[in-house]
Amino acid sequence: MPYCTKCGRQLQDGEVCSCIDANTQQIAHSQYNYVNIPQQPYQNYQNQPNSQGFAPNGYPYQYYSQPIPPKKESKAWILAIIIPVGIIMLMIFAAIFIPATLGYARKSKMSVKNEYANHIRKAATTSIIELEEEGEKVKGKYIICSNNNDNVAVPFNIAAFNEKFNYYTSNESLKKNEYFIVVVDGVAVYTAVSEDWTNPKELVGTYPPSTPTGTSLYTVDGSTSMSTDKKTLDYLYWDTYDKIFNK
Repeated sequence: MPYCTKCGRQLQDGEVCSCIDANTQQIAHSQYNYVNIPQQPYQNYQNQPNSQGFAPNGYPYQYYSQPIPPKKESKAWILAIIIPVGIIMLMIFAAIFIPATLGYARKSKMSVKNEYANHIRKAATTSIIELEEEGEKVKGKYIICSNNNDNVAVPFNIAAFNEKFNYYTSNESLKKNEYFIVVVDGVAVYTAVSEDWTNPKELVGTYPPSTPTGTSLYTVDGSTSMSTDKKTLDYLYWDTYDKIFNK
């Protein structure tokens, strides 16, 4: 005779124990625990109930509108302060830095011109010493010019001088310049050099050296004399000529 495997009760042939049916129903109820959710009134995005007072079919839950994020605080006032201040600082910097840079560039160019004048002075003195050693007369006061037609009172063969002088002034940048040299008893005492005779925009370098704001002038006694403004090479030539020959 069969027995129930769950409760051990003796069963008839083909009989199913009632404990199995009861257990099956209990498991089914425990697996599907339905909760009766009451239908809530429906509110639209404006947080107001609809005309029916309930959510549409299929939506037993309450609707809520998405919260609007708070408005960000504007930072435009910061830019309104920073930009004008930055512009003012830039203008102050430009007012100081640009003139200083231009002044430095001009001083640098003037220094180069003065070096040219000093180099010409040394080359002329060396050439004259060599001519004197060869027996040429070099004493006296005279002017040697890049334009041979403007030489004044030169006591020796100017062609022989130019040959020696060109050897000592072979620099291509130096050859682009016009010049004149004042010689006293065989020694070059004053030199002026520029790329143009009459152009007031061209810098004039001298020995003794000039400055960006004034030009060194020739003096008979060798003292220092500086003009209060720029002078052209042509002006310096005739000023020197008058001081030597029309005194």
